[in-house]
Amino acid sequence: MKTVLTTPVNSNQTTQTSQLIPASPTSVENPSTWMRDGYSPTEIILSVAILISLSIGGIASVIVAITGLVKSLVPVMVRPTKEETK
Repeated sequence: MKTVLTTPVNSNQTTQTSQLIPASPTSVENPSTWMRDGYSPTEIILSVAILISLSIGGIASVIVAITGLVKSLVPVMVRPTKEETK
């Protein structure tokens, strides 16, 4: 005995699709507005990098100046005075 299973086909069946792209994309500001107003992400990153390099250079120059001062003062402070040699 053979049994055949059939599934009824609904002719009123519709296919639903999901929308992958939003209907109204979010507005992105014009890069010329960023440059004109001064808050461009690239501009901010570059200015921070420049400020950091300048501050590192300033700190390095202070360290060099203190080192030079110590090098010139220590021999004078260690050298015996004329009163101590008598």
